[in-house]
Amino acid sequence: MLLRRLLAVPKPLNSRLRRSLSVSSIIQPIRLIKYTFGTTILTGLGFISYAVYESGPEWEKFRRTSYFWSHMIPVYLHYRYQQMYFQLIPTKTPAEEQQAWLSLHNKYCDYVMNVVLHQRGVYIKLGQIASTRPDIIPKTYLKKFAQLQDGVPAQPGEYARQMIEQAFGKPLEEIFSEFNPVAVGAATIGQAHEARLKGSNQSVIVKIQYPEVRRLFGLDFSTLKRFIKLAQPEHLPLFDEFEKGFQIEFDFRREARALDIIGRNIMPLYPNIVIPRPIPGMATEFVLVMEKLEGTKLVDALKLEQAKMAAAQGKTLEEFEQEMMTKYVSGELYREAKKKYTPSALIVNIYASLIRTINQTKNLCILLYNHSIVPIMKRAPMDYIEQRVFINPHEIIDLLNDVHAHEILIDGIFNGDPHPGNIFLLKNGKIGLIDFGQVSELSLSQRLKLAKLIVLLAEGTKEELIQHYIAMGARTRNMNPYVIEKLARLGFDRDDQEICEGKNAQLFFESLGKLDEIIQLPEGYLMAARVGLLLRGLGTWIQLPHSTAQKWLPIAKQLLEKYKDVNESLLNESV
Repeated sequence: MLLRRLLAVPKPLNSRLRRSLSVSSIIQPIRLIKYTFGTTILTGLGFISYAVYESGPEWEKFRRTSYFWSHMIPVYLHYRYQQMYFQLIPTKTPAEEQQAWLSLHNKYCDYVMNVVLHQRGVYIKLGQIASTRPDIIPKTYLKKFAQLQDGVPAQPGEYARQMIEQAFGKPLEEIFSEFNPVAVGAATIGQAHEARLKGSNQSVIVKIQYPEVRRLFGLDFSTLKRFIKLAQPEHLPLFDEFEKGFQIEFDFRREARALDIIGRNIMPLYPNIVIPRPIPGMATEFVLVMEKLEGTKLVDALKLEQAKMAAAQGKTLEEFEQEMMTKYVSGELYREAKKKYTPSALIVNIYASLIRTINQTKNLCILLYNHSIVPIMKRAPMDYIEQRVFINPHEIIDLLNDVHAHEILIDGIFNGDPHPGNIFLLKNGKIGLIDFGQVSELSLSQRLKLAKLIVLLAEGTKEELIQHYIAMGARTRNMNPYVIEKLARLGFDRDDQEICEGKNAQLFFESLGKLDEIIQLPEGYLMAARVGLLLRGLGTWIQLPHSTAQKWLPIAKQLLEKYKDVNESLLNESV
């Protein structure tokens, strides 16, 4: 939320402020220097004083809070100054203004990234979420934040050894026959290492938590909540739920239980989904050992496919992605997706099966040639054709939505963090799901309410939708029906240009809060809404924008049908 606030293109000044500023006072160099320097110093001192007052004797809290404000306030002021400048002295062309914004993004992108990496913790998690929303975050920052999916600098191997030996009470060599001291990934709360179990020689992943991360999360949430209360109070209900969701991520024993339960729930029903199993007896609060999945990140595999599509059109990958994003921002991409023909999942699968059959036949011929003609005629052997894993974007989006809708609505226990870095394309063509730290649970009453909301979003009337969302617990200052309907749609339907009426989704949400102050959102549903948000972000990235409500509709109906004789009483209960 904070990064979105800092990086979103600012809104126009109101007329009163416009009248109070003269062009000459803005453009005169001496006044400008005095204004910028004085404002920065006064604001920085004010926030540091505020931090001291709030922090009391907690030096660590003061240090982190003052670091954040002292580094980010100048960035914030520079963006706001540029906003005022363009409002008072408009550029000749939109392209000239865009170039100025791009220069500002380039100036601060690495700087902001360094602040995030210095603070780590919740700042990295916010950066990960931002990296999935190309429609909100400037492209310069988007590329940088994408590194936070699994490219965060890791602790050294000796640190990992110490944590493992402390967790299991024995030397590392007695646990693993092989252990890679270089982390294969590092993110918000810890890092992962490849290893082989001693005895069975099974390939595993060892996940290690940073011990100080729980304390830092608490400190940083406190800092960010104060900022949001001052700058964006409409986001407080969301941020409170956001904070609750992260409190459950710090015990790897809970994650091991979730991997086991969700794996047993999902894999028998969805044979193309693989969830790693925890190794029995090898889960502690800070260390977790689980099966290793052989594959690559889905986004990396999709980028290769997009590069081929771009090359076929005579474009670079960047040009192709920019064109798709322009279409998304204008709403054209969603309109095309509804009316333009694209091969269905079935057609793509038939084509893939045909290609695999042809390649297998060719390899059989090569085998016969290499073992008959080659030794007799003394010819060079032929290379076998490598079997290609076909990527079916439609099938992947449908599968991911089906799996997570089943977890949320049918099972009531689900992974709330399916961001792109946690989704793998395995060597056998299946989809692997990892990182089940942020697992949430919903009661039957909550699931029935959510299922009815999904049905109303997809098929119901506006009046029915508003009434039900209020019954779920949505509250605004004036109970404006328009605001309540839009909040429901942003949460569990779509957040494209049609729903947001041509605005950036972040700015549209802010405008709703100004139109009617948001007091409370339905409690307990934020993580489920986040799942839909992340999957919609992935769909947008691969040019398949979609409605969460439409994708989850069949499973919502399945749940309501199962409990059709008892759901009304449950639906009338307060969550």
